[in-house]
Order: sequence, then structure tokens, then C-alpha cells
Amino acid sequence: MQISKAKKDFIRQHYIARQLNINYLADKLRLQFATIRFYINEFRVLEKEHPEKLSDYSFFIGKDKVRQDTAFYRNFARVMPSVIAAEPGPVLQAEKLYQRYHAQCPDGYSRPGFYHVFSRWFDQHEKELSTAKLKAKFSPKELATLHKWRIGNDHRLWQVSVALTTVYTYNGRAKLAERIDCTTRTLRSWMTIYETKGLEALGRPGSKKPISPQKRLEIERKIDGLIHMVRQSPKLYGIDRVSWTITDLAYAYSKHTGIRITFSTVSVYLRRRGVRYKRSREVIVSNDPQYQEKYEHIQNVLSNLGKDEKFFSIDEYGPKSIRPQGGRMLAEQGKPPVYRKVDKGKGFIICTCALELSTNQLAWFYSAKKNTDEMIKLIEVLTLLYQDQKRLYLSWDAAAWHDSCQLLEYLAEVNDADYREKLKTPEIIIVPLPTKAPHLNVIESVFSGMAKSVVHNSDYQTVEECMEAIDRYFNKRNQFFLKHPKQAGTKLWGKEKIKAVFDKANICRPVG
Repeated sequence: MQISKAKKDFIRQHYIARQLNINYLADKLRLQFATIRFYINEFRVLEKEHPEKLSDYSFFIGKDKVRQDTAFYRNFARVMPSVIAAEPGPVLQAEKLYQRYHAQCPDGYSRPGFYHVFSRWFDQHEKELSTAKLKAKFSPKELATLHKWRIGNDHRLWQVSVALTTVYTYNGRAKLAERIDCTTRTLRSWMTIYETKGLEALGRPGSKKPISPQKRLEIERKIDGLIHMVRQSPKLYGIDRVSWTITDLAYAYSKHTGIRITFSTVSVYLRRRGVRYKRSREVIVSNDPQYQEKYEHIQNVLSNLGKDEKFFSIDEYGPKSIRPQGGRMLAEQGKPPVYRKVDKGKGFIICTCALELSTNQLAWFYSAKKNTDEMIKLIEVLTLLYQDQKRLYLSWDAAAWHDSCQLLEYLAEVNDADYREKLKTPEIIIVPLPTKAPHLNVIESVFSGMAKSVVHNSDYQTVEECMEAIDRYFNKRNQFFLKHPKQAGTKLWGKEKIKAVFDKANICRPVG
């Protein structure tokens, strides 16, 4: 019913002059009779409520007020409060409401008209209707308790408060449950408990029964799965975003695993592992489309690793300039630690390392460059150290020199059956990590502990002095895990922040 302002002004002009020939106006303006009647009613209401504005051709009162100034609406507004008060709630069924309304106003709105008018009317009067119902349903003491729960920090009590104080809703019980992030079954149970045992029964703490080992293990698996998803791009799960939200995580986890989980549970689980929203400093989210396949392949290799097989996590530390280094250290309040800034270092180091996961033993040497020749040299070193093994698995990142043609040709040569039979060497198998996934490279946790121990807050005078310090650290580490093999990867040293184990929820390379 949208017409031009010129036509509205023409109708208003005739209304003021009391020339209300509907047939003439409809024919002149080419409008329907109902449209003419509507605007005549609008000007009639305007004249009654704002007579001084009738001649102001820029002032209109709106369609809702026009519709409310009818006998249909006045009868509707008179009847509906008593009709709703008779409903037990909280869910209002429009069909039942219409039947009671029609019994009192048989000449009133039709069913479609009633539905349309009721939704608007209820939105406008929900607060006053609910207030009257709350006073009738709860005692003043109960209302004070529910208000305290609603503004408190206990999420469960907040849910209970919202569920009980929502005395009227026409969106259905499922919508209410979704709004407060619980299941419909839980919502019904809270209402049943209140009706049978009272409000005090809902305010009691939860069961003190200890969680069974099976349930605890199931929870840990859920947390591991969520952490695993956080480390990946949401686009791999069909979500067109560049970063995760709690709601998206809950949706993607439920869809991917078939296990329903609410966004509040996701938030609790992530907080348990110390996962928070932080401003990004370093990109560690993998965009590898084969992330899941590569991860599952590595996990399968580790779970089926034989006694005559070894698995190595490989990476290079550096290049690291030899110059005064900063770091965390104890200091007096008001006296922050400082170190000298120099423009030119005394040299640099590159330490090429391989960590064998089953024994937690390191093999390393120092390189002048990062290239394929150094990788071939590392393979030769590992072949000599583990010549009695049947198979060696090498896991490294997607650097160019880890997948060069020269390296592939060398691997084809050393894996040749005649070559291996002649020199008695193990088979070399490459198990690549997903791209941009340094958190899966277990040796990064070793580098983190080493840097904290011998690099941070250091001021070595020569490259050789730094190398000797790193050698001492790695040698002591190897000796420790030879004597205590069952404690490999624990925090007993107090230096490696992250356990040196391959796991989808492990972040071997911390950021920030």
C-alpha cells in the first residue's frame, strides 16, 4: 500500500475540505477503494490525536496506529489479556489462542489476520504480561533469587533463571532451549523439578559423584579434537571464515564427528587447555588441503612402529646470530633487565637436528647452509647410527630442500634393494608434515627448551663457544633419557615447555 506523496497530499486536501467522494478519488488517482479508505482513516486518527498537525503535509502517524484505531483491533486488545492469562505457558500455541479469541469475538479477525496482529501485539505487550504472570507464579523471595541467578556468574543458574522467568513465548520450547544453550530435555527437567520440589532443588550444587575414567577419557578426546580443529583453517570444514569462532567450532565439531556439543561446552573445554582469543603474532594455521590425510598417516606410522624401526622429527635451528640476546629473567621491581644492542654479530650457527621419538635421542651437527646437501649428510649420519634397524622414517616440514629432485634421486639410490643388501643399510621413508604446521614438528619443543637454557640472555664471544654450550645441553639431555626412558618428554627438566610427543592437540612450537 505504498503510494506517492503527491497522491497522499491530494487525498489529505480533500479530507480537510470534507470532499470525501471515494469513487471520485479512486478514479482520479487510479487507486483501489481500500487504499482510499485506509488513508482517510489515517487522517481521521491524525485529526483526533494531533489536530494541529492535520495541515502539516509532511507529518504522518504510521500504518500501525491506523490499524489499531478499528473496532476489530479494539475488541482484540480487550479480549487477549484474559485469553493469555488463562494459558499455563510458557509456550503459547497460536491455534488455541485463536479458538478462544474467536469464541469471544466471532466477528473478529480471520485466522491469518489474527496471527499477523497477534505477533505484533505480543511483542509490544510481552513485558507487562510477563510481569503479571511472574507475580502470580513466584513469591517475592523466589523472584529475588531468580534475579540474583540471572545477573550472577554461574552459567547453569543463569540458564535456570531464564528458563523459569520466560513465562510466555510463542517461538516454541526448542527455540527457548537453543537460546539458553541447553537441550529440550534439560529444559523440561528443570521445569519439572521446580513444579515438584521447588526452587531450592534447582539451586543445589550438582552431583558430587566422581567422573568415571571412561567419561574422563571421552572428555579428553573431545578436547583433543577441538584443539586439533583450532590448529586448522575453518575453510577445511566448509566454513567461509579465516579464523574460528566458538559457535563455528561447536557446529563444525558436531557435524564432523556426529557428537553434539554446545558452544558453552566448547568454551569451557578450550579454557581448560589455556586456549584464549589473542592478537596474532605468528601464523601457525595450516592451509594444507591434505592436512588430515598427512596427520593420520603420521599417527598410523607411530602407532604401528616396530622394534626394528625408528621415527625421526627433523628440523634446523637457525640461522642464529651470535650477539647479545634478551630473554626472561628475575629482576627487581623498577629495574628491567637490559642487554647491549650491536649492529654486527660475531657470526651465526645453523644446527641440523634429528629427534628419534621412541628413545628421545638427538643426533645433530652444524651446517653452513640449509640445502639438500645437508639433508643428504643427515641421512648418512642416521644410517650409520642406526644401521641395525630395518626402516627409518624421516618427518620434516615442507621446505624446498626437503623435497628437491636431488634428494629424491638420492633416496631412490639408497633404497635400491641391491644397494641396501650390499651395504646393510635401513630403508629410508619420508613422512612429510602438513605445510605451515610447525606445531606438529616435535623437535620444535626441544629447540624451545634449548634456547631458553643456553641462548636467551647469553653473550657468547665466539661461534665455537655457543656451539659448545648447545653440545653440552644436547648431550646431557640424551644421557638423561637413556637413564630414564619412561619419562621421555616430561617436564622433569623444567626447560622444555611442551612435551616432546606427537599428538594432534600438542603445540610443539609455542608462539608469542
